Amino acid sequence: MKKPTGTNGAFRIQINPDGTVSGSFMPITLPNSKAEVEQTIVNRFLASMNTHLKQAGERFFLSNPRINDENDFDFTVDSPRGIAFLELMEIAPLSGPYDKAPAQYNVYNFSKTIYQGITRKSKSYAQNMANDLFLLIYPTHWAFTPSRSAINCLRYWCASTSLAFRAVFYYQPLDEQEGAPHWIFPVPPELLNNFNPEQVRDNVFINLDPRNWDIDSNSA
Repeated sequence: MKKPTGTNGAFRIQINPDGTVSGSFMPITLPNSKAEVEQTIVNRFLASMNTHLKQAGERFFLSNPRINDENDFDFTVDSPRGIAFLELMEIAPLSGPYDKAPAQYNVYNFSKTIYQGITRKSKSYAQNMANDLFLLIYPTHWAFTPSRSAINCLRYWCASTSLAFRAVFYYQPLDEQEGAPHWIFPVPPELLNNFNPEQVRDNVFINLDPRNWDIDSNSA
């Protein structure tokens, strides 16, 4: 089944042999089918987690993802507690095509939409399953990249909700290989540092389209 995805990637800056500076947008390519897209996201998420933990001599506790048939959990994974399951959820609050998505969003409302998606998924499963269940959320379009405040909103709300998931992760693809992984739930209380979503109820965040970036040759 073909899965529509947005546009994501990074703006790479390099110094050329003649001393000039240039930059270009490097898009992240994803496969066409839903199964292949999700397999790619999971593989890169696990690789990124292991890269971050390698400095401490550790490895991420989930491994060996195996994609399942439709109408089942998205993936079966290995964990220290035995076989576990991993579900995926794309962050894509679309009201039209990806390229028509606004770059600006209200932090509180955007976060609440993602949180409601998490809770809807959670309600589909029993609270006490024989195997652990995990959730990975991710964007495929630059406009849907959550800000730090949005991530904190999700952490706050998930911490006060009874979820079927043993843990919830967020993964931001950065290039063709890796990205930035984040824990959403559970997190230690000190990580929130007395954060309250009401503090950002009226905040607006703007994501910049990396395809439109350029190098100012006058400042290089």
